[in-house]
Amino acid sequence: MRQAYYSNSFKNFIEDDPKRILGVLNIGGIQFASQYNDVNIAWNISIPFFQQTINSIYKLNPESGKWTILLEYEIPRLGGRIDAVIIAEDIIFVLEYKTDSDKYLLGDQRQAEDYALDLFDFHLESRNKLIIPILIAPKAKEKIKPLSPYSFNNVKECLTSNNENLSEIINDCFNFYHNPNNQTIDPLNWEQSEYHPTPTIIQAAKSLFAGNKVEAITKTEAESKNIFIVTNYIIDVIKDAEQNKRKVVCFVTGVPGAGKTLVGLNIVHEKEAFGGNENDTAYFSGNGPLIRVLKEALIRDHYESQKIKYKKREIIERPTKASSEHSVKSKIQDLHQFIKSGLRSKSKPNERIVVFDEAQRCWDADHFYNKSVRNKNRETNPFDIERRPEAEILFEIMDRHDWAVIVALVGSGQEINTGEAGIAEWGRVINSKYNNWQVHISPQLYFGDDTTAGIKLFQEKPTNILINTKKELHLSVSQRSFRATHLNTWVNAVIDNRPDTAQLEAKEIITKYPLIITRNLETAKIWLRGRMLGNKRIGLTASSGGLRLKSNGINVKEALDEAYWFLNDETDVRSSYYLEMVATEFAIQGLELDWVGICWDCDLKRDSNNWEFKNFSGTTWKNVHKKEDQQYLLNTYRVLLTRAREGLIIWVPEGDKTDKTRLPQFYDPIFNYLVSCGMTEI
Repeated sequence: MRQAYYSNSFKNFIEDDPKRILGVLNIGGIQFASQYNDVNIAWNISIPFFQQTINSIYKLNPESGKWTILLEYEIPRLGGRIDAVIIAEDIIFVLEYKTDSDKYLLGDQRQAEDYALDLFDFHLESRNKLIIPILIAPKAKEKIKPLSPYSFNNVKECLTSNNENLSEIINDCFNFYHNPNNQTIDPLNWEQSEYHPTPTIIQAAKSLFAGNKVEAITKTEAESKNIFIVTNYIIDVIKDAEQNKRKVVCFVTGVPGAGKTLVGLNIVHEKEAFGGNENDTAYFSGNGPLIRVLKEALIRDHYESQKIKYKKREIIERPTKASSEHSVKSKIQDLHQFIKSGLRSKSKPNERIVVFDEAQRCWDADHFYNKSVRNKNRETNPFDIERRPEAEILFEIMDRHDWAVIVALVGSGQEINTGEAGIAEWGRVINSKYNNWQVHISPQLYFGDDTTAGIKLFQEKPTNILINTKKELHLSVSQRSFRATHLNTWVNAVIDNRPDTAQLEAKEIITKYPLIITRNLETAKIWLRGRMLGNKRIGLTASSGGLRLKSNGINVKEALDEAYWFLNDETDVRSSYYLEMVATEFAIQGLELDWVGICWDCDLKRDSNNWEFKNFSGTTWKNVHKKEDQQYLLNTYRVLLTRAREGLIIWVPEGDKTDKTRLPQFYDPIFNYLVSCGMTEI
């Protein structure tokens, strides 16, 4: 399928009638319209400009008549279109035209870079090609950037142009970068190229809830184990449950970043496929930061789209952020609030098909009781406090229906907090009290393997439950770390104290996914800032137990507003870009950054050839003896090590001989072990 509204050779484009081009673009705008098509260039202004520019290039270089220009080229993952793309033999130019602009705004430059990066990462015919983004501010003063032979993944830093010098810039770039030995790009193949995007969870949520299909924003090569097959399998289960009045629970597993949350959001989004509606289908998570970030992202996106519609007079009432908040409120809900609501009333809940993300993080009986007692005075609408695990209460609430479906999304080795019962608690509840529910489960969770950190739903095979073991319910390929699909294998080897295995895995990974380590925090920050191009997001993370990082300015106890940290741009000091505030495992679990810096402290340190578990209390590090708490610490660093999409750097402090809490001998073995696991020192 052709992705551009209009495409032509330079020679034919120069000779084409501007009115005909405008007509083709308008037809394309109708055929390909989406909610993101509201911010388009003024075609009747840009068409003559591009024709004049192309004509000037043609006069400078007659061979350019064979080059191709494409107008309004679709970028599904980012939900937008590139104003113009030029295919110049072995070089791709990405042009972002800002009508009437007299400034080269940073945000506009980042947008052009982001389009270029997206092509390089996910557009198959653009991989390993040189891509040059150019921002055109027609009324701005000339600002020439020197051309550099160095590139970042073949994508250059954004150049800037005005109405007068674009042809000169493109011609100079071609003469500087063109390599006649490179393969010439076929324009038709390029336009019809497959596109394999892997959106961040924030991008995916925004696009899905704005009305897009998941096919438009993601495509994996995981064959039978992918989002589409999992979604379709669960939809069939829901249809069967309704038709035959069954109560069913589906357990979906996957490696970190494989798309479990996207599966959950997609089930809610695809409710019309199984007859669901806004009231009986919902997505829940007990992960507070994830809920807050997703909600804020959806609210902001909805508000901006409504403002555009209001400006175009497509809606009458002036939009407000409060109205957008109301629109989003019921789509993504907090799990604990749902449970409280179910305890307050014994009636059937509105929701009949529910998705519970991070199901392994449901609270055990003691934690739920203690939390409820502590918060009792804050409740405006109190409920009867019971000492029961959350998993049991969930089943009790959903069991009130004559048929219902629970979709439980399960992370592997992701329990990071006291009171998180783990997925085995679900198995105990089903086996002891709700064996009338059918179970659909991945083999990985039924039998236990590396991807579930050895955890099984049932400790012993039950005899009174109908169990369907289906490989379709496991996602084996990480989409988060799309440059290193087997990153999880390396992480597990590091955490499981298998340095030889980790080193072998690292040799394969580091060719596409940097695994860097340093003893200097400023070096880590410089490395991260060097990866800022387009809207690639960087940030620092640390264990919540890393209390002695404070001496280096890393305060893990500082309050973090997750929405600002994850969503605001590089000009906001509260954003992750500033590298001043760190996100702990609690803030970042379920979310992701493009490039991550991990600050490693002595709460997880090395003793001879094994891990040593510590907790800083008062003025000293104390041993952690409980096996459960030791596992939480391992899982904490497992989470931190799996948050980066494109690469990570670990900072291990050098320590201080004068500070008994930060002695060099505490940190040196950590550094040496991670190097032995294949990390590259800078």
